[in-house]
Amino acid sequence: MTIIGIITAIIFAILISIYLGPFGGIVLLAVIFGLVLSAHQRNKKMYDDIQRIKERLGIVDRNDFHMSNEEIEEELELEVRSESEQKELEKINVEIEDELEAYLNKVNDKNKDMDTKK
Repeated sequence: MTIIGIITAIIFAILISIYLGPFGGIVLLAVIFGLVLSAHQRNKKMYDDIQRIKERLGIVDRNDFHMSNEEIEEELELEVRSESEQKELEKINVEIEDELEAYLNKVNDKNKDMDTKK
């Protein structure tokens, strides 16, 4: 479809240039300017419509950072808290692992003692 439109536009431009002579170029430039301006306005209107739809649906672009200072501070505080909680969890995990190893060693020693008594 696009190729047919391009070919038609080229033929139309040649005919206008031949028919109107030197004024054909000026008319052709005016028509091109009008078409480009019209396409730009349609694209802008579609963009605005899409933005309104996104706002209504609550869709946010990942590249748009429209956060207030309070929101940024809250996010940073949450991140700091999660890091400190992660460190605490790591300490607790190490303690649990140590207790488990001690328990397993105790059970293994008990089993060895029972095996040697038999």
